[in-house]
Amino acid sequence: MTLAERLALLKNNGTGNEVGPELGQPRVSSNMASIPLDVRLRRLSGSSGGSGDFRTRASRTKRGDAEVAKRLRGEVIAPGLIQIDQTIPLASRHGKIVFSALTDIPLAALGLPHDAPLEGLLFLDTETTGLAGGTGTLPFMVCLARIQGDCLQLGQWILTGFAGEAALLEAIFGWIEPAVHLVSYNGKSFDVPLLTTRYRLARQADPFTDKGHVDLLHLTRRAYGHGWGDCRLQTAEQRLLGFIRENDFPSHLIPQAWADFVRGGRVEPLHAIAEHNQRDVLSLAALLAMLAQAYTEPGHEAVNALKVAQVHAGRGDVQYAIDHLTGAWGVLDEAALLFLAKLHRHQRQDAQAIAIWTYLGENKCVRGIEALAKYHEHVTHELEAALALAEELLRLEPAMEIHLRRQARLCQRLVKFNPGKKKEEKRVGT
Repeated sequence: MTLAERLALLKNNGTGNEVGPELGQPRVSSNMASIPLDVRLRRLSGSSGGSGDFRTRASRTKRGDAEVAKRLRGEVIAPGLIQIDQTIPLASRHGKIVFSALTDIPLAALGLPHDAPLEGLLFLDTETTGLAGGTGTLPFMVCLARIQGDCLQLGQWILTGFAGEAALLEAIFGWIEPAVHLVSYNGKSFDVPLLTTRYRLARQADPFTDKGHVDLLHLTRRAYGHGWGDCRLQTAEQRLLGFIRENDFPSHLIPQAWADFVRGGRVEPLHAIAEHNQRDVLSLAALLAMLAQAYTEPGHEAVNALKVAQVHAGRGDVQYAIDHLTGAWGVLDEAALLFLAKLHRHQRQDAQAIAIWTYLGENKCVRGIEALAKYHEHVTHELEAALALAEELLRLEPAMEIHLRRQARLCQRLVKFNPGKKKEEKRVGT
């Protein structure tokens, strides 16, 4: 039967009233009208035979979900969906971090409320069919973790086919909805927007609305990005946690490995991907503890003290930023010292700011001398001191127009406010 014949038959919706031929096509055979519409639609889609649709066929014909779940040490909770549960004691170690360190971390150092409950944190990581995002990308594996008593409770959901997505979204909703703050690594840009899109497409409620979110990638990049070649999660694991993955499944092969599995491939790669996903989430918990220390303890692990202070100041914790920089005084560069002086001025701690500018000026720092000149010109109105500093700037940078203008302006102001000075200068000259 040609496509035109089948379309003509479907136009009657199986009523038996045949549609006349179009464009010279032969009339549709009337014996097709007795076939139920859903059967005919399956035939048209090719899902009832031949190559079929790999999205729904593979797990049923090549292996049962129960067999896959058994090999993954999980259980089937819905058609096409496997759940794996694990409990990790907080006394366990991940690299050089013991998870019990989470119970003592100053959450405020990472931008969380001082009284944020640890039980309200939810660690999140996904594995997807691609990195492009958008409606064409599917999260086929989601791992979540939360602190429950003296344990870290892990929940992991794995799709064995596309049909299980709605059940996956419903399952993780029960973990996400009661959470107060999310913890991820690049989750603000990728994981959460992707899952939000999937909830909207499924016409389900979005559990991410109004959740706090600590993205550890941003915190890592600010504190350490200046000295690292990259800030990938595995780089942070090695440098900060001392955690080296052994026999880890390569991230760039994950989308293709899952596609192969759905088409009827081996289960072993899926097991390796699940372990990779679990390690990601455990690293989030360990990194949260490590970064809390880095953002609290000055000079911790070669951290960029300036960037950390800028994060604190950006949140409004100016005194916290001052204390952090002051504690790391011995490793501060010119930019960090200037920022520290700026923070002191913000807090009306002028004496400390002047001391820093003076120290910088003694070391021939143009920006330090310039800041002190501005302060004396516009705040203390000590114009002679400001002029002396302007002349020092000209000795260091003779051709700078801005220094010449400052010198001329200060000379004019001195004459205006002290006209006798100009007459005295003329008498001395004669």
